[in-house]
Amino acid sequence: IMAGRLGSEAPLAQQPIAGEFAPRPVQKVLIHARGCTAVKLVRKALEAELDVVLVQSDPDMDSVPADMVRAAGAAGTVVPIGGNTSDESYLNALSILNIAEAQQVDALHPGIGFLSETPNFAALVRQKGINFIGPKVMSMETMGNKSNAISTTMSINVPVVPGSHGIIDSSEKALEVAERVGYPILLKAVHGGGGKGIVKVARPEQLHQQFHQVTAEAKSAFGNGDIYIEKCVTSLRHIEAQILRDRFGHTRVIGLRDCSVQRNNQKLLEESGSTLLSEQLRSEVFACAAKIAEAVDYIGAGTVEFIYDVPSDAIYFMEMNTRLQVEHPVTEAVTGIDIVKQQFLIASGESVEHLTASETGYGLEVRVNAERCVIDGDGEVTFMPTPGKITKYHLPARDDVDLISMVDEGKTVSPFYDSLIIQIIIHGENRIDAIDRMRSYLETVVIEGVSTNISLVKRILSDEVFREGDYDTTYLPKFLNRIDVPALIDEIDEASGSRGDVVDLDSLRIEGSQELRVLSPSTGVFYRTPSPSEPEYVNVGSEVEVDEVLCVLEAMKMFAPFRLTSCAGASGALYPAGQRYRINRINVSNGQQVNEGDLLFVIEPLAAEPRP
Repeated sequence: IMAGRLGSEAPLAQQPIAGEFAPRPVQKVLIHARGCTAVKLVRKALEAELDVVLVQSDPDMDSVPADMVRAAGAAGTVVPIGGNTSDESYLNALSILNIAEAQQVDALHPGIGFLSETPNFAALVRQKGINFIGPKVMSMETMGNKSNAISTTMSINVPVVPGSHGIIDSSEKALEVAERVGYPILLKAVHGGGGKGIVKVARPEQLHQQFHQVTAEAKSAFGNGDIYIEKCVTSLRHIEAQILRDRFGHTRVIGLRDCSVQRNNQKLLEESGSTLLSEQLRSEVFACAAKIAEAVDYIGAGTVEFIYDVPSDAIYFMEMNTRLQVEHPVTEAVTGIDIVKQQFLIASGESVEHLTASETGYGLEVRVNAERCVIDGDGEVTFMPTPGKITKYHLPARDDVDLISMVDEGKTVSPFYDSLIIQIIIHGENRIDAIDRMRSYLETVVIEGVSTNISLVKRILSDEVFREGDYDTTYLPKFLNRIDVPALIDEIDEASGSRGDVVDLDSLRIEGSQELRVLSPSTGVFYRTPSPSEPEYVNVGSEVEVDEVLCVLEAMKMFAPFRLTSCAGASGALYPAGQRYRINRINVSNGQQVNEGDLLFVIEPLAAEPRP
């Protein structure tokens, strides 16, 4: 444990109980989560009449889940853990453990992300005599390490993607494996997840540099630089199976989900079925998921993810998530099984033997993200986070809709975490009915103050390719290539209420001078350097072109280089191409949080140099 964090390679304390599943009644639970996950867990814990202790970072102390807990009166306690970033707060394992002991909780729910899949943390929680709502440490260690997980699944004859099937410790060895399985390949961090720690390599000459880059990034992000290789399946669907398993060995695979509409390996829409998977392959997915759960003696709720290779009509094991998944409500919608409730019951020692997994209708989930669509300097379409204050908010209640929302009118979307702000889950009679219901519901949603991806999702739901269901995980980038992106950008701006707030150059002039104000285009954290060891992008007195980087704005774990070309006016670019400027003042300190419209720089246009 270093500075409150648990390294993935840190040794466990040698105590007999370490990692053992020890069922005991749950009466008072510490919820270690934020955002939508915290909303769902708090809701379910209070429904179960449990006392709730919710830990929150400084920016989250005024959050919707914190309000829910305070509204519970004596049954709820909100405890600050301090700090803004994840490192300072939710990843501070010692702080979480100290709060759990001080509040005398008998259980801890680790939520999604953060420390939820950290075996050392689970072991320490249990060593304190607190019920960790999750699987055995052994199960977490086996399936959390992607290389070990592949070895385990191969040993029980579950098909896996061709690859190294083990850790690769040099670029030379990586080259050998790549030549054997064929390009393109994927370099994947052993402890990666959530779309991070994965890079595609298309040619041998890219491999050496990419190998060392992914190794360094994995070490920084996950505390472990081990990577392995998989053959890159070029046309695939992302399929997953939801499991529940108790301490008596009863395994229930209660549903299948298709999560193939993705951007940068991060899910956008999730469905309770797959349009391309045959009944035979569906049965194979269920059987493989059950075999894996039994092989590692899994206890609790978990998700086994598979690749469906479309051209080969074959499935391959991808990974197992030893925790709750964001998209679990899709399965709840069609089965009626309350997965979080089952987590509490299994942790208390109850059985799932009585559960029957019959599905009714079709479930569809949309992840609403606080983000805006932009076209970068290379003409590529990208999405940037848009933290800020919600000025208008309307999500009507409907019987066929389940809402998990971390925002409300007047609440602030923090720049320190990911961009997911709302989960909308629809239940329909069939897939097309669910799509149409979701489309009609989104027409009634109003969110202003921050941009969201709702306009994009509405277009997807109306797209014939999506509605027909004949696509793979490359669907979204292909979709963006065939739509009118500038029109989409206008729709997003109009929906957020920002179109009337566009500035012009005259409004930026400082009276009595030629100087101009440069305002922040979004909320984020201001950085003058690309990294602490590198020089500043600009200083007072620097002379710059409009396309030079002046600083970096970091929001929701994404870093956006800021240039004068990043500033748009009512008639296009605010600062004309070809004009040079001098930096007269830098108004913000390194690492300071800024809001949209805050003054970043004062600049002055330079006279054009005379031609020789």
